[in-house]
Amino acid sequence: MSESGRPAARPSGGCAVRVLLTDPALPVAALGIAAIAAALYTPMLTWAITGGLAGYSLSGSV
Repeated sequence: MSESGRPAARPSGGCAVRVLLTDPALPVAALGIAAIAAALYTPMLTWAITGGLAGYSLSGSV
């Protein structure tokens, strides 16, 4: 209710879209899948990150 006692106006149409866009289920699911994939590929990711940092430091960028 608004201050005048009348029901507050609601935006028409896009409420369902707004709910879908702000629902945290999709990002949480994506992060969960990414965490599982990262856990399965930990050795490869470790060497990739180490190699990338070594290449960055050896290139003179540091």
